[in-house]
Amino acid sequence: MTRAVEITALALCTAVLAGCWSRPSPQQSFAEALMRGNSMQASQIWLHMSPEDRLKFAHGEGIKPDTSQQDVRQTIIDQYQKKLGKGPSTAEEAEKQVPTSLGASLENLSNGAQQSGATAAPSQPESR
Repeated sequence: MTRAVEITALALCTAVLAGCWSRPSPQQSFAEALMRGNSMQASQIWLHMSPEDRLKFAHGEGIKPDTSQQDVRQTIIDQYQKKLGKGPSTAEEAEKQVPTSLGASLENLSNGAQQSGATAAPSQPESR
């Protein structure tokens, strides 16, 4: 009876370790080798990849990003806070404070034209 328990425990431990011991996908290994600048290793990985793996790589499948979306959002918020000296604490507040190109919006279009000294377009074309 104890021999059966030992074999079961060993099989269970092996199954758990096999599940935790996952290798990166060929696409991930290829991308990491390229990022490290190891072209020789990247070339060997590419040569051993199946056509399906290469197609998955072309579609961006099998590659895990280094950072999560939340980390990227927090980095952007931190940059705006540093730039402004103070700032929003959430992504929604940051989106409200993001300046548009040239600092303009459609709401203040007429105000911007008056401030720059621009005149309204003539209603009738000038004769020559």
